[in-house]
Amino acid sequence: MRERLQSGRASTNIKAVSTGDGHRPVQLRDVAAEAGVSISTASRVLTGSGRCSPGAKIAVLAAAKRLSYQPNKIARALRAKTTRSIGMTVPWLRNPFYAELVEAVDVFLQRFEFDLVLADARGSWQDEARRVHSLVSRRVDGLIVIPTQQTNSAEALAEANRSIPVVQLEYETGNLDIDYVGIDNTLGINLVLDHLVDLGASSVRFVSSAVISSASRSRLKAFSDGVEERGMRPHEPILGRFTTKFGKEAVTMILAGGAMPDAIVCASDVVALGVIGQLHAEGISVPEDVMVTGFDDIVFAELCDPPLTTVHQPRRRLADAAVSALVGRITGENRGPPTRVELPPHLVVRRSSLRPPHVVPSSNLA
Repeated sequence: MRERLQSGRASTNIKAVSTGDGHRPVQLRDVAAEAGVSISTASRVLTGSGRCSPGAKIAVLAAAKRLSYQPNKIARALRAKTTRSIGMTVPWLRNPFYAELVEAVDVFLQRFEFDLVLADARGSWQDEARRVHSLVSRRVDGLIVIPTQQTNSAEALAEANRSIPVVQLEYETGNLDIDYVGIDNTLGINLVLDHLVDLGASSVRFVSSAVISSASRSRLKAFSDGVEERGMRPHEPILGRFTTKFGKEAVTMILAGGAMPDAIVCASDVVALGVIGQLHAEGISVPEDVMVTGFDDIVFAELCDPPLTTVHQPRRRLADAAVSALVGRITGENRGPPTRVELPPHLVVRRSSLRPPHVVPSSNLA
């Protein structure tokens, strides 16, 4: 049935409709009335579904523009049973590595026309569980989670995965039937140790977070095994948190224990930045007195003094793999068993580990 179009309607920039109760947001029926068509015709034009006459389409689009109409995304999501949104939780958003990883995830989600809803666990698995439940209740289509803990994070993720697809990124928890994307942490630590051995280091000290995440656990094991395999002098690891503050505290503990090692291997860049800062404050030169390495290759690694030798994590490839795995689950293209992806990192050598071969560390002098 052909729609009867009204003519001679004045142009307007109205963004809200005046009613007896005041102003309310522009609704679909207002657009239909402005265009002189039925509500069903206006809906077909604005959603791109169904057929309508060219004249009706022109009138509806012009009316929507004049009224600054914005569709109700919640109502549309309820009808379509999708919100076109993905939830993501991170352990600490203030950690530059997580922030950079979130940015990469958002870029790839945009390619699939999904919006990102971000939640910060602030280092608490209890807060993480609450945020995961909140995201599921908001009807996100899927979740990308960087778990805060290897054991305590498992329950919330398992519960969420019963409702929507979940992908674990960077860290993993429990023995869950959930897709995982991360890096080969063992390879990363071994790249560091081989580099230090080539430079003549015989004693190394490991500084990391407490063993609560899968990454901290695997990096510690790789370091312990690697030191033994290479015949290097073992030292008790110093474990705390992935923060610059803890990196400074670690230097104080090392100095209290006696001689400085040839190298300090840090399990994250933020820890390494704290280590370098405290070494400078103590009058200890890097790399002349002690070599320092990090892990992650955050943007500040290249900017610190001296620039930091570190293990580069391929953030864009990690994000691409995680988003692809999740979208595959959402669309049903991937109905197979959980997948596990471990990408290889590579070592970025900078000045913090490049001790000149003729330099004898002053801390090792008799």
